[in-house]
Amino acid sequence: MAEKLKNLIKDTEQYLEMCAQVDAEGGTIDPRKHQEKLAHLNRWLMYFQHERLIHLIVTVLFGLCAIMVFGIFVVTQYWYILPLLLLITVLLVPYIFHYFKLENGVQKLYTLVDEMEKRKEI
Repeated sequence: MAEKLKNLIKDTEQYLEMCAQVDAEGGTIDPRKHQEKLAHLNRWLMYFQHERLIHLIVTVLFGLCAIMVFGIFVVTQYWYILPLLLLITVLLVPYIFHYFKLENGVQKLYTLVDEMEKRKEI
């Protein structure tokens, strides 16, 4: 999914650059093609918003589990709980980085959708 997001952003940026070149040359963009491109982008934006929500929920739950296991360790001083804490942390850290990339990508898509909406009005 991250690769799809990256490709969608790249393709949309290239399309907007092409639109700017056409405008600079005094040409016009086919409004139907532009509307189809915008609809495609909005459809994928909905999928990525859902993906982002699911990843946020899972990331928060893993974070809460890590805090609970750490709290149990502090209270009980059972050393055999530490491997569980290590396992949760090993899963949590990459998940945080993945969520960070997903969140930034979706924010970039919001910006691109806004640019395409403005271009539609011109």
